[in-house]
Amino acid sequence: MGNSAAGVLVGIDTGGTFTDLVAFDPESGELRTSKTPSVPSEPGRALTNAIAAADLRPGHIASLVHGTTVGTNALIERTGARVLLLATAGHEDIPYIQRINRKSLYDLRWEKPRPLLVSRRDSLGVPERLNSAGGVVRPLDVEAVRAHCRAVKPEPIEAVAISLLFSYVNPDHEQQVRQIVAEELPGLPVSVSHEVAPIWREYERTSTTLADAYLKPLMDRYVASLDEKLRDAGLTTPWAIMKSNGGAMRAGAAADSPIQTAQSGPAGGMLVARALGVQAGLPDLLTLDMGGTSADVGMILAGELRHTTEYEIEWGVPAAIPLIDIKSIGAGGGSIAWIDAGGFLRVGPESARARPGPACYGHGGTRPTVTDANLVLGRLDPGYFLGGRMALRRDLAEAALATLAHDAGMSVIDLASAIVEIANENMASAIKMVSLERGYDPRRFALFAFGGAGPLHAAAVARSLRIPQVLVPMYPGNASALGMLLADLRVDKVWTKAFRSSRVDAELVAQQFAAIRAAAEAELASEGFTGEPDVAYAISMRYAGQNYEHHVPIAAGAIDAAALREAFASFEQIHAERYGYAIAGEEIELVAFHVTVSGQRETPGLRASLGSEIDVSPPSRPVHFRGLGDVPAAIYRRYDLPAGSQLDGPCVIEEPGSTTLVEPGMRVTVLPDGQLLIDTETSERGNA
Repeated sequence: MGNSAAGVLVGIDTGGTFTDLVAFDPESGELRTSKTPSVPSEPGRALTNAIAAADLRPGHIASLVHGTTVGTNALIERTGARVLLLATAGHEDIPYIQRINRKSLYDLRWEKPRPLLVSRRDSLGVPERLNSAGGVVRPLDVEAVRAHCRAVKPEPIEAVAISLLFSYVNPDHEQQVRQIVAEELPGLPVSVSHEVAPIWREYERTSTTLADAYLKPLMDRYVASLDEKLRDAGLTTPWAIMKSNGGAMRAGAAADSPIQTAQSGPAGGMLVARALGVQAGLPDLLTLDMGGTSADVGMILAGELRHTTEYEIEWGVPAAIPLIDIKSIGAGGGSIAWIDAGGFLRVGPESARARPGPACYGHGGTRPTVTDANLVLGRLDPGYFLGGRMALRRDLAEAALATLAHDAGMSVIDLASAIVEIANENMASAIKMVSLERGYDPRRFALFAFGGAGPLHAAAVARSLRIPQVLVPMYPGNASALGMLLADLRVDKVWTKAFRSSRVDAELVAQQFAAIRAAAEAELASEGFTGEPDVAYAISMRYAGQNYEHHVPIAAGAIDAAALREAFASFEQIHAERYGYAIAGEEIELVAFHVTVSGQRETPGLRASLGSEIDVSPPSRPVHFRGLGDVPAAIYRRYDLPAGSQLDGPCVIEEPGSTTLVEPGMRVTVLPDGQLLIDTETSERGNA
């Protein structure tokens, strides 16, 4: 890659198994990729390894955006900080009381999930009280707060979370408590609910604030260590971290607000899916991102991403942050196959991760995984994994499968086929959650498949759901990293205030929208953006008496009574789409007002370099399909194929970061930009 004066743009996504890099040179238009094993104990080394593998010099990098799972993993594995929670007196137990819902209604042994607190004694009550309008009912007892801080000094507290009643209306008490904590417990990071999650619903606000504090020391160390390693390697430009909402923020801001990175990696993939779907004339997509550890699914409708604030660290432990609506399941290439107590074959959610990895990696893994099954079925070339930089051992895969096959009373090949089929059905079920369960027919969509393993499984998943087309992007194994090059700087702000549609104060709403827009633009400017930002408005609405609301976009322009009437009509349309009905003239509640401010960054052209002519006599190898047995499949190197090529299945299209499987009876076309479009309905075929 040339050492252009402008420098190269780099996106790096660190997953549980691999670290992926995409670099774009604005002058030459060249895209370069690399994929290296993740190093969980030294994530900074994983980044520098990926940069070296792409033959880049850090000093020539003009922009770097990083997607990380460090926060996600800490939340899942419970390896964050010991947090002191300061709550309104009488509400200390809110993290333990949680909600009345149960995950298993009739399971008498079911236990509520543990909050992100080491001990109940780490949750202390602060004598104070505000009413719902923000008025002071009970003044803050300053000395009681000081006494609490002094009492916990002997304890190894690492961070403090402050969540007081109605602080989203009036933050004065929380601000005073933060000042006292800074004086009495200097050096400890502090998260306050009116900044982290200025929303109503006390439990969700408190849980989100706890999660932010839980991650702060870890993320601060991570950012500092990574910054030092990158500077030592020669990086001179500021770098950014991907946010869950699809935007980017400076690394220092991520250390201050770590909960915003909880879905950092998957968000990048959704950005590239939207861009490439529109580019291919397919604005309605279901997405499948299958990596080494998990599979993430989502939906893009009319070229627009769907956002939510309903993220769960685990069932019953929410983090109410703005994020792209993505569902994750434990179905990746490293997902381990096992037999449960009832004798049924299961796949995942436990993963072999980067180390030891699947048995075929030869790093000491002995339990069979999805990757081992694909290798035994002939779907992977053991000599071309990662472009030939990593050899896979079929003998070790067969040995791992043989042990489980004996226990299951199956042949090795039948077990391998069953493992792949179960993984496919798990992913199909997840896609149903984001489509059928919300009133959308998967047959109306195309499936956008990416991640290192996504294109290998996409045809079977699409067949199961009767999805007519599969779109595979260029460099699918690095798609999330590529998406990070598309991320704008983005700030989301919210004002929580309840109104009824019959007596909403349009002038006050307009004033508050202007105020939170100004705050969002100021935060964007603090991250180095100097241009004219894009601004989007939305209101959370519900029918009076309902418990949960819908996000309703508001057209840009004057916020007045007419604009609000249009918003009410939009809400009724959204409600009808989701539930099948709307109640004309029914009172509507407006409960939260959202502003999103985005600063556009320079982005790459999304196009791959392709070959000039097709190989009319490609090599082949037997690939096993359930119901058909071993079938000779043509093998192609992806970027040797010219635009316009049409290939009939079965065939395997290989590239360094991923493998695409085209099943018997399907046809694939190479689009002008290098994407692959698989027609899944060409003819009848056997099972996978």
